[in-house]
Amino acid sequence: MDLPLYEKIADQIELQVRDGIFAPGTKIPSVRKSSKQLHVSVATILQAYSLLEDRGIIKARPQKGYFVQETLLENETSDDRIPTNIEKPTTHLIETLLQQHTGEQVTRFSSSIPSTHFLPVRQLQRSVGRLMRLEPEVCVDYSEAKGSEHLRRQIAIRMLDAGCKVQPDDIIITLGCQNAIILALKAITKPGDVIAIESPTYHGVLQAIELLELNAIEIPCSHNTGIDLTVLQEAANNLPLKAAIITPNYQNPTGATLSSENRKSLLKLCSTYSIPLIEDDVYGELSYSDRRAKALLCEAPNADITYCSSFSKSIAPGFRVGWIISQKYQSKIEHLSYVSSVSTPTLTQTAVANFLENGAYDRHLRKTTAVYKENLNKCKRAIEQYFPPNTEISSPLGGFLLWIILPNSINALALHEQAIQSGIGILPGNVFYIEQQFSHHIRINYALPWSNKVETCLKELGELCVKLQKG
Repeated sequence: MDLPLYEKIADQIELQVRDGIFAPGTKIPSVRKSSKQLHVSVATILQAYSLLEDRGIIKARPQKGYFVQETLLENETSDDRIPTNIEKPTTHLIETLLQQHTGEQVTRFSSSIPSTHFLPVRQLQRSVGRLMRLEPEVCVDYSEAKGSEHLRRQIAIRMLDAGCKVQPDDIIITLGCQNAIILALKAITKPGDVIAIESPTYHGVLQAIELLELNAIEIPCSHNTGIDLTVLQEAANNLPLKAAIITPNYQNPTGATLSSENRKSLLKLCSTYSIPLIEDDVYGELSYSDRRAKALLCEAPNADITYCSSFSKSIAPGFRVGWIISQKYQSKIEHLSYVSSVSTPTLTQTAVANFLENGAYDRHLRKTTAVYKENLNKCKRAIEQYFPPNTEISSPLGGFLLWIILPNSINALALHEQAIQSGIGILPGNVFYIEQQFSHHIRINYALPWSNKVETCLKELGELCVKLQKG
């Protein structure tokens, strides 16, 4: 005899929970959303959810929705549960965690983009509207293979502040910085090659490495001094390194900035061992000082450096406007870009170019970086007040990411699980390492409008740390 429809739906959702699609404590789709997804009545979904409540799989929270029971796996110890995430590849872990950070109810310290409050949304809205009315042909036609000449010219002007003299034809527009890094890796390496990466590093780099079937050697990166050049040299002595990916300015997640001396040493080392350098400078323009941080490319314009950046951290993440500069691999990168995407969107490129051209961008940067610096100081004060003793925090000179080193007894994944139940999204350090050897680190984003809620969330996060420390 066939099961009732509501019972089949309940079985399906329970299986998704058991498979880890919905983790303990996370919200499941609303009744209305499930009704639309499954093409059944609201009453049927309510029956299914009621049955799942009876089974102890989910519970209802007034005004909030339905959530997976935190005690679902009560027959397993806490230590048994945490490694189920740790054992997953880092690329899968980050996807799983970020899925839990959606929704207006979550304070997203976990994001690596600014709150829309700090983005020039209205200016871009006006620019896009004007373009659609007055230059519709620009919005719908393909751009050149390298991207909009108007935008490339504006980027060349911006690069002067980074100390680099480049021509518009030296620049290739990409679909964000992640796309630029992948194009660089495709042009320089082949599957099975060994590359050097910072550790910890941006999780997108780890995802790119997995996608391209590369082998990575992790080089320690301190939040005080950046990449450990002694370890990098040892790796170069013992391994055939085909490339190194370095973020010299406000590295994600540590916030580190390389000193002038270390920059020179890094460039000399890469030259000595013929290691192509991929420079990720996506946070470079978000400096707290009056002068923009210099790019490695400007230190050695004739070196084997492929420069990658974007406007995702400063203007519009969703526009996906980035760029790449590579003297040695330009033609290959241009070909790879063309065959993978044919063209980059013209509307967003033109809107960004117009924003750069009229001086609004510089005003925008001055305003936002001043607030980020102020927020950083507020974050530090809150952490010093609410977090356990011996908590160590980074001191970034730009950007908006803070690296927090908790006492060794605090498991960052366990902290994440408890924090997300309270609507606080953080990223545990595990997602920034291949070996996941540092489980007591977290990264938070302070490019949020400061409020009592933000302060309260940091206080609650500190209190959770204290409870975990006590066991």
